[in-house]
Amino acid sequence: MFTPIELPLAVAGCGLDQAQLAQQLSRYQRLGAGAVVTRPSRLVLTAQFAGSPDRELLTTTLETERECCSFFALEYSEPQRRLTVSVSDPARIPALDEIASALSGTQPAASEQQS
Repeated sequence: MFTPIELPLAVAGCGLDQAQLAQQLSRYQRLGAGAVVTRPSRLVLTAQFAGSPDRELLTTTLETERECCSFFALEYSEPQRRLTVSVSDPARIPALDEIASALSGTQPAASEQQS
């Protein structure tokens, strides 16, 4: 069972409404179950999956993200079972923090929630 996470205010430039955002964060949370999430830098996160993630869930999550938030760079390495999400603009770090929090099943710190 997944614990719902508090929804952030929609990120500027994101094409999802609140209901769609809730669904997307839920997809990340399901993907992240059992994954090891790291932040090699403030602009990059990686999720290392223990096994192969559900293909349909991964595809839907990445397609949705590419459609709504083009500022994310998304890369999935199937042989390594590793998802990398990055931003080039530091102003987008709060959006990256939200994905990291959803993948790891935690709430972002108060300082991470501020835009």
